Amino acid sequence: MTGAGTASVVVSDALGRQTATTLPFYASNQLLREGLYDFSGEMGFARRFYGVESDNYDARPMASMSGRYGLSDWLTLESHFEGGDGLLNGGAGATFGLGPIGVASFALAGSQAGGRTGGLLNASLEMTYWGVSLYARTQRTIGDYEDIASITAPILDPKFKEFSYLSARVPKRLDQVSLGIPLPFDRSSVNLSYTQLESAVGDRNRIVGLSYSRTILNNSTIFASAFKDLDDKSSFGVFAGISIPLGNDVTVTAASQHTPNGPVGVVDAVKSERLEEGSYGWRIRDAEGRTTERSAAASYRSSVGRAEATVQQYGSSTRGTAQFDGSIAFAGGGVFFGNRIDDAFAVVNAGAPNVAVQYENRPVGVTDSRGLLLVPYLNSYQKNKISIDAKNLPVDADIPTTKEIAVPADRGGVVLKFGISEAPQAALVTFVDVSNKPLKVGAEGRLDGSEDSFVVGYDGQAYVHGLGAKNTAVMSLPDGNSCRAEFDYTPEAGKQVTIENVVCR
Repeated sequence: MTGAGTASVVVSDALGRQTATTLPFYASNQLLREGLYDFSGEMGFARRFYGVESDNYDARPMASMSGRYGLSDWLTLESHFEGGDGLLNGGAGATFGLGPIGVASFALAGSQAGGRTGGLLNASLEMTYWGVSLYARTQRTIGDYEDIASITAPILDPKFKEFSYLSARVPKRLDQVSLGIPLPFDRSSVNLSYTQLESAVGDRNRIVGLSYSRTILNNSTIFASAFKDLDDKSSFGVFAGISIPLGNDVTVTAASQHTPNGPVGVVDAVKSERLEEGSYGWRIRDAEGRTTERSAAASYRSSVGRAEATVQQYGSSTRGTAQFDGSIAFAGGGVFFGNRIDDAFAVVNAGAPNVAVQYENRPVGVTDSRGLLLVPYLNSYQKNKISIDAKNLPVDADIPTTKEIAVPADRGGVVLKFGISEAPQAALVTFVDVSNKPLKVGAEGRLDGSEDSFVVGYDGQAYVHGLGAKNTAVMSLPDGNSCRAEFDYTPEAGKQVTIENVVCR
């Protein structure tokens, strides 16, 4: 969650009376909790002509490092260094929490490259108050400021003369302001924006934008946006349309846009793909204007990976692509073929087949005949909740827990054992004393020869597992006395075995 919100804490006392406290908050991924830090480091050669040529790299080795530290819950410090052959660049900054209304940040950097020096100043503010959101940013460079991108940017190669390239140098000046306003009399919102940019080579742009959106019947949304470059009379655009959810994760959008190149009509239908095995998605798009653009794509997520195929038409050109993503993991005494692992994974050992598994309350699959399932979507060094749904298990199954929290390392995995037993040798036993009264709540028992204990609940009932045909239980009573109870056990497949009125003497 990011942005402004409120958290409500409701406390109920023993008589059922409730006290509610509402606290405003502002969450931002720019802030770290006190004492928390993150860092990254990269080393290699800068990629050039990305998307145009496959194997083109700058010959100079470069390195980059970034780090952040939460000095307090409202103040995060950060630094960045990069450089290599002919370049040295470094900077530092800070992000401040402004209570429940927003955050602000400030940063300085400097560079030296080929005897030239330069600096950079950046400041930003984001806040929300009374439903109105504001974002503002300003950035300035001084002198000849350089970074890895600018000194390794490719010089236009004659063999790529049909392509044009934007300057890779950091802009001399960049100012951005965005204001979002919800309309109090309607379920709609308006956003105003202004961007002023002066590139490193002196080109200037001043772009104003206006957008409007409104929710209508059945959660459909109508929207419209327009922009205009005040420094370029031929640069403008208008875009408007409607988005309609049809259920079953299907959404249809129809829109029209007008630019100096003429009008364009767009129809887009999308079915979103989910994380669970067997889910599928598709997208069909048709854009009719001066140049026709059509595309169709479909994807399917199986237990061993994800397949996707796309066909695109742009003007008189047509192309098709197909890909398959998957993973192979060795963990928990087995080999698993599953969906792509981007960060970390878990192997769920439920102990029973066909057990539904959820990751953060979203279905991700069912266990195989071995009772195992690979969950490839975990986030490293974070708490990941893995849970199981026991509704498909027999009533006599023993389920020690239905939820586990996993914190795997980066590119690592964990094995989670839920320990389900479909033949647990267990029963619900009612213990009574010699006067046929239920033992008191809290009495603790243990079977002879077993180290596991059980506790007596209401009406003298206790769930006891590890039973044999003949059993003796030693009970420790709340008043400090003890007694012994003997009873027989006969398993009944598919039923919860109950044993009544076992006398403890």
